[in-house]
Amino acid sequence: MSITLYERAKAESEGTAERTFQRPGDTVPQSHEQSSRGRVFLVGAGPGDPELVTLKGLHILRRADIVVYDRLICPELLDEAPSQAERVFVGKESGRHSMKQEEINALLIKFAQQGHLVVRLKGGDPFVFGRGGEEALALAHAGIPFEVVPGVSSAIAVPAYAGIPVTHRNLASSVTIVTGHEQSSCLSPAVNWEALAMSGSTLVILMGVETLSHITQRLLAGGLHPDTPAAVIQQGTVPQQRVITDTLLNIAERARAAKIKSPTVTVIGSVVALSDFLAWFQEGVQENASPLAGARDVPTQFPFSSLDAIGGGAGGLTSPCRGAGCPRPIPLFLAWRRRRHKSGT
Repeated sequence: MSITLYERAKAESEGTAERTFQRPGDTVPQSHEQSSRGRVFLVGAGPGDPELVTLKGLHILRRADIVVYDRLICPELLDEAPSQAERVFVGKESGRHSMKQEEINALLIKFAQQGHLVVRLKGGDPFVFGRGGEEALALAHAGIPFEVVPGVSSAIAVPAYAGIPVTHRNLASSVTIVTGHEQSSCLSPAVNWEALAMSGSTLVILMGVETLSHITQRLLAGGLHPDTPAAVIQQGTVPQQRVITDTLLNIAERARAAKIKSPTVTVIGSVVALSDFLAWFQEGVQENASPLAGARDVPTQFPFSSLDAIGGGAGGLTSPCRGAGCPRPIPLFLAWRRRRHKSGT
């Protein structure tokens, strides 16, 4: 992979008014200019597509002495590090950790104390369920200089690649990002799914496919409408992407039947119904229970109605109107449900 965004932007800017611009990472010493004390960069690699890494993250990666990387980062990004850079895998998956978190923290500290420029390459964003906060605290307590390079979070990018905007002014004015791997303690209480059911917010659940049945049962118990649209997206933003859609009531069984595996992002809320019209990423496999599947044409009009909302954050967005004989607008949420029932799915 070759990304030359900075060089291209620099060339295009020639002849324009002079600007003060410092290339990201210009203060980072080159590998052969190591200081007596190293530095650690917590870099977000993005959700999977290697082109979603940030320019600053890429620039720092190309100067790394050591790259400590996770399981979900795109392997192509490792090719961007210098050939002589050491690459250390510390990835985790459910029930299988190649290294404990405390050991990873100690490793980062050791490498930095040896004077190395260390890139801790993490999937998505380091501070969004990436344990970047834990690693930053360990570095701070050890007196190690560090910087955080935010990344494109899978919580936003993966739904976008499935044609799901996590907010829409007529459907959802807020989004809640929550982990599907609960770790209950006195400092980190369990997720209150019943409260989230009443929030009216789009729910984006990371790492929750194994517990999806339990999660949906608790959301239903909390009062979330059983016909609320839901989607499970596996391996989002890459060609292997798979998208399963159904109602809240059925989504867990649908995902199980389709043998959906981690990594996944689950989205629950009426914005999911928009994926029938907005799905644009055609390389992956779309597996939709909705009868709107296959109708990927973008509607020319979205008339709005003040009818009462139904379900979590359902809002008043109506079904698309096509032609002069457009029927009375009905909420998109209802249209999605009625078309599913009419098709017998």
